[in-house]
Amino acid sequence: MHNEHSSAAGYSRFEIAFFLALLLLVGLPAVTKYFELSRDAEQAMEPGLIEGIRAGIAAYAEESLERGSSQRYPNVLDEAAPGPVTPRDPFFSRVLEKGVAVEGWSKLEKNQYRTPSGKRIVYNSQTGEFMFSSDNQPSNPEHSPPQEKP
Repeated sequence: MHNEHSSAAGYSRFEIAFFLALLLLVGLPAVTKYFELSRDAEQAMEPGLIEGIRAGIAAYAEESLERGSSQRYPNVLDEAAPGPVTPRDPFFSRVLEKGVAVEGWSKLEKNQYRTPSGKRIVYNSQTGEFMFSSDNQPSNPEHSPPQEKP
């Protein structure tokens, strides 16, 4: 006798399409939330990093004072070229032991940086100030003090 009843192997196209739609509905909000949390974490880290850089500048000044150096603050905070930060060319290596290679930072020009949140921050080597500045300030931080402290 020949058995006319056979069972189908695998899933139908409808079942696969339903599963993919369900996966998309559940997964898309999770992925979106992950990227939002990552961005929020980077922005939350920014103020602490800036305060760490300021502490490094203060420590450099203290050491210069103890050595009797006539130059209290470093001329530059790093030797990095203008552009985005890279692990091979970290920022702030003159005042922080390992420097900073956090994605999102970029160097605009000597002693001027853009933070991950898009703010411009300027280092004044005469005063040791590392402060946020508006974009309409002159490009030479030595002759014009930054406007606001975060």
